Amino acid sequence: MTRYRLFRIPFIVATLTAFMLILASACSSSSDSVESTSSSASATSVPVASATSVPAAAATSVPAVVKPQGKLTVALTDLGNETPSVWQEYAFGKSYMRMLFDAFNGTNDAGEMDKGTGASKEWSMSEDAQTWSFTLRENIKFHNGDPLTAEDIKFSIGLMTSEDSVASYKTKVTASIQDAENQITIVSPYEIVIKTSKPAAYLNWDLSDIQGVEGLIQPKNYTETIGVEEFANDPVGSGPYKWVDQRKGDFMEFEAMDQHWRVGVPKFKTFTFRVIPEESTRIAALKANEVDVISVSRERAPQLKKDGQKIFSKVGASVLGLYFHEQYLDDSVWKDIRVREAFNLAINRDELCEFVFAGQCTPASVYPWPDVAPGTDNSLKALPYDPERAKALLSEAGYDGTEVAIRSYPRADVPEGPRFIEAVAGYLDAVGIKTKIIPTEYASYRKERLAHTLNNGSGYLAAPNRPLAGFQGVMRVLNHSEGAFTSTKDPEIDRLMEAWEATITETDSLAASVALYTYMYNQFTHLTCCNMSISYATNDQVESWDLGKRVWDDGFTNLYQP
Repeated sequence: MTRYRLFRIPFIVATLTAFMLILASACSSSSDSVESTSSSASATSVPVASATSVPAAAATSVPAVVKPQGKLTVALTDLGNETPSVWQEYAFGKSYMRMLFDAFNGTNDAGEMDKGTGASKEWSMSEDAQTWSFTLRENIKFHNGDPLTAEDIKFSIGLMTSEDSVASYKTKVTASIQDAENQITIVSPYEIVIKTSKPAAYLNWDLSDIQGVEGLIQPKNYTETIGVEEFANDPVGSGPYKWVDQRKGDFMEFEAMDQHWRVGVPKFKTFTFRVIPEESTRIAALKANEVDVISVSRERAPQLKKDGQKIFSKVGASVLGLYFHEQYLDDSVWKDIRVREAFNLAINRDELCEFVFAGQCTPASVYPWPDVAPGTDNSLKALPYDPERAKALLSEAGYDGTEVAIRSYPRADVPEGPRFIEAVAGYLDAVGIKTKIIPTEYASYRKERLAHTLNNGSGYLAAPNRPLAGFQGVMRVLNHSEGAFTSTKDPEIDRLMEAWEATITETDSLAASVALYTYMYNQFTHLTCCNMSISYATNDQVESWDLGKRVWDDGFTNLYQP
């Protein structure tokens, strides 16, 4: 089919058109600017009643074509696994993965499901919450020109749920989809049906951009052509930015699409992430304008602001906690609830907030829920600092001085990580708990968590705030006996978790969350520390940044979205 048609124009119409163009040219100035055109029209305008009046601005104005401009460079402590594939990257890599890929199901800034921001434009759930039907939009193309279809959805879910997948929240999905090949039916190129093995009222959330990379889509044909293992070396997505280059441990570079169905016109033509673990090096790079955005500790932020840098913060972004790993083992110091309580009473949360985090946090009650999160109980307060009670509990439990090895590493959301761990170790030592700090990288610690080789070992994470559906996924991964990162094998946690997953209504889901929250509060399941804010410093390349616009996100999408 031809795209354009040519029409023969009658002679008289052509003549009149030429006359009007000459007249318009005579009535307008030689300048192409909107301002000049407007003033010219005002100076030479003819009364409206005149038959010869022709608005000069209307005849000469042409809408400006908006395109991505310039370059932005963001420096962080790490970029996840730095492997851009839906089965080889974990949650922290979403900072760049969301730029490269679209999600199966979309969400909005308020953290709600949104049928206008994902590949699926319609979905429905059966009454028993075990059959989901999705209809895809037909205008999405991958960067190589291939259309995004149901084949790509099924393929991506299969990769993400595979045995070798490192996706952070995979086990929440595999709790209801164990066999993607047989549980996912392609009805047509743009229709797909998923049958779950148990009620899954939040399946659309689980396969969205709400958590990590679990809902992101990579192309089936391209992946199979280049090879599943090779894909990450030259990835193709359908997001607002396409892949350019990478040097692991150093940088990732992306180039904006001129127009994207979800974002519109991205702000920056080139977007680069750099990996700079050391904070002083990041600050020096920012001041030298080698980078434009850095993650910054709460302590350093005020001085940077005085030095002329811009500081953007998000309050209530996350909750900070330490894990009591493998507490279910017989020789774990944390198998005894009295020891877990003692650890929680030994630390001074108010001092941590004041002296480590520059007052930019508040004591928290139950990790991994920030106190402002849905599905919590505000009557349950953060535990007090009571070192004498901690000593008594350790004595009652017969603590024998077993050494606890605490991993220490920086993260973009907690640049103060090493100093935080030093402070925690000091509090624990003061009540008689023997500690050893092991400096490492987060990626190494994560591998130990997955392998469950951290008996009497600990490490920290800041769990982001998120919608209720997101917390259900987090709890499955962190605390259910089958969770990939579980520290517990508690039958009561499993029962409460499964009861929550079986709920269908929002009211029942909230009640189930509160029940689990309360139980974990009374069991001292983790060492819960603080409700955290998060801060970034920028130069003048960033004019404005609503870091908290997307309530559950790291905020980087708001840097490149218009």
